[in-house]
Amino acid sequence: MVCSLSFFVLIAVSCTIPSSKANEEVINPGDKIGNFLITTGIDEEVTYVSKLHCPFDAKTSTESCELPVGTKVNVSNSFQGDDYNGKNLDAIWERHTYEMSIEGWPVNLEAFGPIDTSHPVAGKLRNWNLVIVTDTPGTISIKGSGTLDGETVEMNVVLTFTVP
Repeated sequence: MVCSLSFFVLIAVSCTIPSSKANEEVINPGDKIGNFLITTGIDEEVTYVSKLHCPFDAKTSTESCELPVGTKVNVSNSFQGDDYNGKNLDAIWERHTYEMSIEGWPVNLEAFGPIDTSHPVAGKLRNWNLVIVTDTPGTISIKGSGTLDGETVEMNVVLTFTVP
């Protein structure tokens, strides 16, 4: 009877932990949460949540984005230099603090590193190079928070991937 109970507890616990996260405390590139791959991406192949205009719910401070399955989505906030060319972007990046979690799991942002992009109006932007992609429909939640020069930076996003 003890063996059966131990086996049941092991099965119950393993079902509550995403398969590739069983022995890790943080999310790193290549990890999966359910059917969602957490990875990095090349600018031209990625859709940036910070550049989308998804519906925002003021009550929950959450942006909800619906995207087709297979879309590679960078889920980091964008940071901008003081001018269009991003001259001071390195200094701004050094001064910011930021942490992120996906489905409650903390993310090792340093492992993902930064990526620079250009925006036609804002100019040079920098994001953490954190991309989520899936080949099956589903929903995943991302939370980010930090500071830049005493100002709070927050992000709550729910991504819903659908079949086109």
